Amino acid sequence: MKIVIDAWLERNDPQIRFLDAETATTIMQWGSTLTRYLLERGELNLDELQQLTDAGLGALYDYLSAISTGWQRI
Repeated sequence: MKIVIDAWLERNDPQIRFLDAETATTIMQWGSTLTRYLLERGELNLDELQQLTDAGLGALYDYLSAISTGWQRI
């Protein structure tokens, strides 16, 4: 499965959506609180995230699992 990143970072309420490339169905969405938190802590690198989504859902899941411990408190 190929994933498309729809990132709106230069707004008051930044968000990131992960879409199925074939159907444009939203797979996952991060709201402004989580997006800001990950960017401020340096845990979210958009270049790395793009490479992982190009690799597929499994790579993205592994990445999200690695950073999930800190943001579960949000």
